[in-house]
This record gives sequence, C-alpha cells and structure tokens, in this order.
Amino acid sequence: MKKWLFSNNGKITESLSFSEAQEYILENSTEDLYVWHPSFTYWMPLHSIDDFDVEISIPTPPVALPTELIEEYKNQEQALFKTLSRVDNTLGNTRAALSELDEDIDTYHKFTEKLNMEVETTLQNVRKQYEELQKSIDEFKKEELVF
Repeated sequence: MKKWLFSNNGKITESLSFSEAQEYILENSTEDLYVWHPSFTYWMPLHSIDDFDVEISIPTPPVALPTELIEEYKNQEQALFKTLSRVDNTLGNTRAALSELDEDIDTYHKFTEKLNMEVETTLQNVRKQYEELQKSIDEFKKEELVF
C-alpha cells in the first residue's frame, strides 16, 4: 500500500494512505500543496501527480478596463510622444550646433597654426637682424677704439 506525504506551505503531514490523502486534498487548498512518495526523487506539485484527480480552478478572466482609463492612458501616451519629439528635435539642433562648433574649432586651430608659423618666422628674422646690428655695433666700437 502506497503512503503519501504532503507539504502545505511548509507544514508536512504524517504518512497518509491513498484514501486519507484524497480526504486531505479535499480539506486543503491545492494551490501550494506538494506531494512526496518514496518512489519520487523530490517533492512534486499536487497537480502533476496522476494518481490524484485534482480539478484545477480556472481563473476568472480580467475585467474590461473602463474606456475613461483607456482614454487617459492614450492621452498620456500622446503627451509623451510630443515630449519625445521635442527632445528629439532639441537633440538634432544640438548636434548641428556642435558640428558647427567643431568646424569653427578646426578652422581656428589651422589659423593659429599658420599664425604661429608666421610669428616664428618673424621672430627668427628679428633675431637675425638683432645679431647683425649687434655685429655692426661691435665693429663700430672697434673702429672707434682704433682711432
């Protein structure tokens, strides 16, 4: 004769015969009921045991949503789409402005590189002139000393 153990929300029964098990099932909610038998390797939900004829209650269908609620959510969705569209436009404008700024930065960078090269060339010329003037002054001083 098979003996059955039941677990109902963690509370485990003593060994029950098949008829006692049927009676236990009728007296208790079957939603959280697990069954174990020595031939099982682990606890099984009651509805998966073929030995017991358990009726599974079909849940009631959901109640239809009121049209006012549906309309409210549609209006909220439309408002969100409008906001999203404005954000998208703002991002597009920002991207365009950043692109223009990048172009301006590149232009000024090239301009300052060219200007830096011109300034460097001018400084080199000034240094050469200074050296030549320095030489001239030194030669003039030497000539003055000779007389």
